[in-house]
Amino acid sequence: MAQLTWATVPGAVDLPDANLAADQPVTDYSLTKISNNAKFAAVRPETFYGYYKNGETVALPTSPVDGYHYTRAELEYDVAAWCSRSPAAGSATNGAALKPPRANLNDGPGTLFLMDFWVEEKSDAYPGLVHCEVHYWNGETETSTNGGFVKVRTIATRLSS
Repeated sequence: MAQLTWATVPGAVDLPDANLAADQPVTDYSLTKISNNAKFAAVRPETFYGYYKNGETVALPTSPVDGYHYTRAELEYDVAAWCSRSPAAGSATNGAALKPPRANLNDGPGTLFLMDFWVEEKSDAYPGLVHCEVHYWNGETETSTNGGFVKVRTIATRLSS
């Protein structure tokens, strides 16, 4: 499959309704702007994936189409709980494209009781910060850990200015 690439970063351009009025000729300027708007729409939104553990920050993505660097204000996150155990020692997360192997043991004593995974959004204190909380229950005591890891889908939408 061919990769879509551009020499410059595209952007949306508003055209006055009068430029596209019935029974009026369409100019090359208007056709060029319509074409540019279609190119801009082709990368809006873009989606990026990676595996993360507690305390890591989701990387700011760069578009493979034209090298555009996204800002935190242009990102939203969708979190999928992937594993209640931490990644195996020495395995990489921090945005890894491939699922890391999991540890052989749980991070706490007892039976898995509760999992809570989230990524701070742009309106939160630390946008992109990953939180993993895994709780265990042994019949008498609840133990809270920061184990586990998640798959984060970053939905990147370019802001129009």
